Amino acid sequence: MIESDVPRSRFQGSLVGLAIGDALGMPFEGLRASTIREKLGRVPDFLDAPWRMLKAGQWTDDTKMMIYQARSIIESGGVDAHDTARKFVEWLQSNDWRGIGRATYASLKRLQAGTDPDESGEEGEMAAGNGVAMRIAPVALVGCMSLDKLREDVRSVGLITHNNSEAIAGGRAVAFAVAGGARGDLEPASLISEAIEFIGPSLVAERLAQASRFLDSGMEAGEATARLGTGGYVVETVASAFFCFLNTPGDFEASVSQAVAGGLDADTTAAVVGAISGAYNGLDAIPERWRRQVENYGGIIKLADGIFELAF
Repeated sequence: MIESDVPRSRFQGSLVGLAIGDALGMPFEGLRASTIREKLGRVPDFLDAPWRMLKAGQWTDDTKMMIYQARSIIESGGVDAHDTARKFVEWLQSNDWRGIGRATYASLKRLQAGTDPDESGEEGEMAAGNGVAMRIAPVALVGCMSLDKLREDVRSVGLITHNNSEAIAGGRAVAFAVAGGARGDLEPASLISEAIEFIGPSLVAERLAQASRFLDSGMEAGEATARLGTGGYVVETVASAFFCFLNTPGDFEASVSQAVAGGLDADTTAAVVGAISGAYNGLDAIPERWRRQVENYGGIIKLADGIFELAF
């Protein structure tokens, strides 16, 4: 495959899509889907969240970590777990945390104290969060042409914060989807079965299979995400994100809106959907009003371009 076969817009669309999904879901994080329906009826455009000290179009820790991961890849010329860890510590020291998760915070504090990145990640059942899946898009983009290497790269950077097999499996599932979108060979009809094969036996795989059955049955998105779950547990996040994307694969706006409407960890579910849909559909498929308003749009485009140049 030559460079011209892979539009730069897919790389841009993935990172911008992640940020937009995150920013759209930001004001709704923690709310139940029923509350969102009662108060708004539908998911609107960006909204202020003064209780979080964030304005409309601003994003949370999901995009913050994606940006630091992307910077590490560009400056290191590829995926380097030790440099990624250093970048994450820089973020921790900035105090601009924007909703950092418990497992991530604890891991970064260990890094700051001198723990090796291979040993810093949170362990145990409570470490099965979505912190790897939410930030993995840059790793998927730069590694989209070598799936064997991608599988190991996801593990190496994932272990920095989450030493948990389900967290890694969830990151690998999202990376597989983003990589396929970036290459231009993602097939919606077979995505889930191929992702399950890529990640291997896991609870993430089992919940993805359930999402596939819901899609086959024509289940409405609200019911499907309620059954699959939309909390911070990676098994829920990945399944709901795949459902929302595959329910309307050619419609970025519909997919991320469905994810936000699912409530709870709405920003992360929508960020994952945005990363996948943006890679699949490209930058131009993202509504211009969202591109115009999302925080640091130009900076994110530059990061995507830098990763594109490395990948090809």
